[in-house]
Amino acid sequence: MHIFFIKSLLALVLLLLSLVSIFTMLEMFGRAERKFSQEKLRKVHRVSGLIFFLLSAVIAYICIDFLAKTKAEPSPRAALHAAFSVAVLFLLFLKILFNRVYRQFYVRLQTMGLILAYLSIAMIGSSAGYFLVVSKFGKEIPGPKTAEQKKDTAQEGALMTAKTDPLSIARGKELYEEKCTFCHDPFSNTTLTGPGHKGILKNPLLPVSKKKATPENIAHQLRSPFKDMPSFAYLSDEEVQSIIAYLNTL
Repeated sequence: MHIFFIKSLLALVLLLLSLVSIFTMLEMFGRAERKFSQEKLRKVHRVSGLIFFLLSAVIAYICIDFLAKTKAEPSPRAALHAAFSVAVLFLLFLKILFNRVYRQFYVRLQTMGLILAYLSIAMIGSSAGYFLVVSKFGKEIPGPKTAEQKKDTAQEGALMTAKTDPLSIARGKELYEEKCTFCHDPFSNTTLTGPGHKGILKNPLLPVSKKKATPENIAHQLRSPFKDMPSFAYLSDEEVQSIIAYLNTL
């Protein structure tokens, strides 16, 4: 099971915990006549909040670890998701302080709880929700061709050839294992987060962008990715050529 799919499933648990927290808060403060034990509601609210915090920390670690290992530049959607995540963790920490230490702000907890719930849903929707929808619950479906993708000219791919020397291939394999295997399977066409790369330069078209399968277009995909792939623009020309040399052996 791919790490992004696991992360998305954990995020669904966060969503459930958020709904539990909203329900218990509304039952405690929103009813004139109590239907449930206040003590039990507080306990459930407290436990769900604690689990929410711990799961958020685990998911944050997964994301930070992925960025650290791949050094990928976050997409605009990923940056928005990160902003929501930071806001959620900050408000959650502040809420705990108001509840435990700065009791004079206790009356603000209800408003903070609603804001926290909204940000949590936005955080989960911008990452896990998006991933599960576009991947059909773990199986990526390439998007339709756009007008830009259909502009396959004879010049595409003419500026670069794949290196075949053992040193470049070995270096490319090392780089691929370090930066690409999180999302791609080099030995099959099975979709993980992204498509498998077996025979990628032996096929007529690249699997997602549908541009010609050429070294030049792969280099362009690494630097200015189509769709949801993170950018690897920081890679040197030599590193890009090494990755292409390895892809040419698949």
